[in-house]
Amino acid sequence: MSRFKQHPRLAPPNGLNLRKTQIVNAIALAFMGNLVAPIAYAQDAVQKVTVTGSSIKRAESETSLPITVITRAQIEQTGATSVEDLLKRVSASAAAVSDTTQGAGYANSNANLRGLGANSTLVLLNGRRLANQAFGNIGGAAAVDLNSIPFAAIERIEVLRDGASAIYGADAVGGVINFITRKNYRNGEVSVRYGDTQAKIGGGEQGATIAAGFGDLGSEGYNLLLTANVQKNTRIRAIDQKFYLRGVKEIPGSDPPSSSAPFPGTISGIVAPGSYPELNSGANFAPCSGAAFVTTNGKTPAGQDKRGCRFVYSETLDNLPDSEKMDLFGRATFKLNEDHQLFVEASYAQNHSIGRIAPTPIKYGFGPYNVEKEDFLTPLMPVTSKYYPRDLLKKLGYVVPDTGMQAIALRAVPAGNRINDNTNSQTRLVIGASGNLMGWDYDAGLNVSKAKGLLNYKGYINEDKFIAALASGNLNPFGPNDAVGDALWKSAAMEGDMRQSTSTTTEIDFRGSRELMQMNGGAMGLALGVNLRKEKADDNPLNPDYAAGKHIGGEGTVPATQASRTLKAVFGELSVPFAKGWEATLAARFDSYSDFGNSFNPRIALRYQPSNTLMFRASTGTGFRAPTLWDVNSPVSFSNTADSVSDSGCPVPGDDRCETQLSTRSVATPGLKPETSRQFTAGVVFEPIKGLSVTLDYWNISKKDQIGVIAADTLVPSKLLQQRYGSRIKRNAEGFIKYVETPVDNLGELKTSGIDIDVRSTINLNDLGKLNLGFGGTYINQYDSQKYAGGVFDQFAGTGGDATVPPIPRWQHTASAEWVGMQFGVTLEHVFTKGWTESAASVNGNVGVDAAHKVKDSSRFNLIMTYKAIKNLTLRVGIRNLFDTEPPFVASSSYGSHASGYAASFTDPRGRFFYTSLGYQFK
Repeated sequence: MSRFKQHPRLAPPNGLNLRKTQIVNAIALAFMGNLVAPIAYAQDAVQKVTVTGSSIKRAESETSLPITVITRAQIEQTGATSVEDLLKRVSASAAAVSDTTQGAGYANSNANLRGLGANSTLVLLNGRRLANQAFGNIGGAAAVDLNSIPFAAIERIEVLRDGASAIYGADAVGGVINFITRKNYRNGEVSVRYGDTQAKIGGGEQGATIAAGFGDLGSEGYNLLLTANVQKNTRIRAIDQKFYLRGVKEIPGSDPPSSSAPFPGTISGIVAPGSYPELNSGANFAPCSGAAFVTTNGKTPAGQDKRGCRFVYSETLDNLPDSEKMDLFGRATFKLNEDHQLFVEASYAQNHSIGRIAPTPIKYGFGPYNVEKEDFLTPLMPVTSKYYPRDLLKKLGYVVPDTGMQAIALRAVPAGNRINDNTNSQTRLVIGASGNLMGWDYDAGLNVSKAKGLLNYKGYINEDKFIAALASGNLNPFGPNDAVGDALWKSAAMEGDMRQSTSTTTEIDFRGSRELMQMNGGAMGLALGVNLRKEKADDNPLNPDYAAGKHIGGEGTVPATQASRTLKAVFGELSVPFAKGWEATLAARFDSYSDFGNSFNPRIALRYQPSNTLMFRASTGTGFRAPTLWDVNSPVSFSNTADSVSDSGCPVPGDDRCETQLSTRSVATPGLKPETSRQFTAGVVFEPIKGLSVTLDYWNISKKDQIGVIAADTLVPSKLLQQRYGSRIKRNAEGFIKYVETPVDNLGELKTSGIDIDVRSTINLNDLGKLNLGFGGTYINQYDSQKYAGGVFDQFAGTGGDATVPPIPRWQHTASAEWVGMQFGVTLEHVFTKGWTESAASVNGNVGVDAAHKVKDSSRFNLIMTYKAIKNLTLRVGIRNLFDTEPPFVASSSYGSHASGYAASFTDPRGRFFYTSLGYQFK
């Protein structure tokens, strides 16, 4: 994308780079679309390197691949403090898949190129894999947590915007992100940073980075690099921003996002005692106020309004969590002689996040299906309890029995927020050698990576213990409790360490490349390689009640999963410059997996450069994504939908059980096939005048046998899907839904296509410095997906997606203009996302209006100022979101987030944010 440089910069047919020149009239061309961004060009000296997406060493400028490169200087200039923040500036990254910024889930952050999901983007560190995140589930993601990347060690990031399974194997469907660390670094630097919101509502960040390099590989025969980074971010409470309330004005007739499980509680299907303060007396009944609001629906038997109470859960969330991150990285390289080197890499990264979500909802259906009882959680209180509102119900005309149990619904506000305290880490060791042997440039290594995760709970409620406490009649669900009731709330808590899991990748690889012969267009190049890999998952619940799904409002049952598989692969690549200005590249890879079979993936790329100013490029190939270890090995598990689902076949219309969260039964599929894909790209790179480059790339990706589930909240409302999969909806004797089966399966096809554009220029202003300009973005033309093989294609481009597809905005861009002087520098950056349309069903399920909603565009400006007052000392002062623009309102809260009122995957909730950093470099 435009803020970051693109590969390749045009080279003449003989492979030499063009010299940088200065032009003034490039400004008008570069300001296409109103804004532009600075680009750092590659060095003029030609050197042989291995570029992401290829195994052949070649001159950097010769590659025909569509690659975005983010340099270390650009990382520092953006003021970004995390990989996730950086990738939000890459327009090919359609929607971050993240728990990190929303404070829910497992505090993972995953890349998502082309909107194909975290499983379809391959993340590498120095060209080699890392272990996938430790926690998993059937049908879920198994991808690298971006928090595990050693941020301080990064020299540059190469984002390949093309499929690359022919080179790397599984997962490289949407593209590849390769984080490349510094090498032969001989200096040192230390920096500190601090930032805070103008509103002073939290969201502050502070951190420090240090890097030191020792020894020169050329003259001293060794080099040692050590880096360290620490980062601390503070929470923002949703109630301090109230983004969730904006829909009341933006969508006429809507309510705030709310739940039918409030506090004070309600009598299921009847009334909420707290909504009749004029009829209630005494201290036992708290009014329905604060985070709850009164609703009316019909009349009571005595003719009064039948009042309910709903809980605005959004008010109790965090828009940003508390988090602490740190990473350590070391690389030692030893020169054995002129032809051979040994290297050792070691890294450790840890992310600790405290995510707060709403207090536990306790209501029929708000929990996984109980196989033993063949029913849901059903909170019942005795009508003989001193807290049961007998007098109120009689005033309203209801007949109150003398004995028996009554179903209720409530929110566990006395127990406080549910808190997910996550500690995730990644340890990685690589030992290898590189050099030249018998004319072959080789690289070999042993890579052992291990990701660990520990989940700790606070504020959760144990189903069995709470049901017993409520049945005692001594717990008040409608107001304050006495000492006995408070003790019962505490006795029902489920807290402590709940889940500890490990994901391990052990890999041995060897690759070599060489020139074979001279052809009319240059030297033919060949690369060959082998790869042996073992993947292992060891996922363990630590609490038996947690494993059995007794944590109300949690993720359901969590069975232990221990699984592993091995992979053997061979691959090759051939570069054929068959004529002047022409080069064809052929690549192929054969993978053999121990658990599902084999996969063969070829790719062909063609590059034609008729002149120094023009280059055409195209590639086509196949790819695949392997099923996760959980998809084929995990035991049966029960969970529930994120949102309430309306059951059109409900036997008693208006009953609470007709619109509630549904329980789901997930089943692994041992015979699951891998997803397969076909990719095609075609592009042109044009330098009409020196110093100006325009790049246009068309991309097209199709996937078959998509691995996934037909979600319950997709199946139940759809008459078309029910005709085919209605047997998956399991009902009890009364006709209410018990659970919905959601087995992981090979589903239908997905087709997506679009255009990437990049315009960039550097202008010399003589004594006034230079001006870097550029503009880049991605337009998504198509995103069509089938729910099952042979089914209709749903069109998602420009929409808010559904239960399995994230929002797919048509257009995203990042643009900026950077002036660099002798001591000063100023950058203005613009990050833009086109709004999308949320479906009527999504809007209705969240804010109660059966109408589609057009989400507004997201537009943020960032200003960065740099001052070098003293040699080697750099001061940066920046303002993110210069004009204090609020993120646009969205009705749905299910974009991988519990945060309501905005789409955290695309925007930043902090408003105007000031930050500064001070860095010193030493030699």
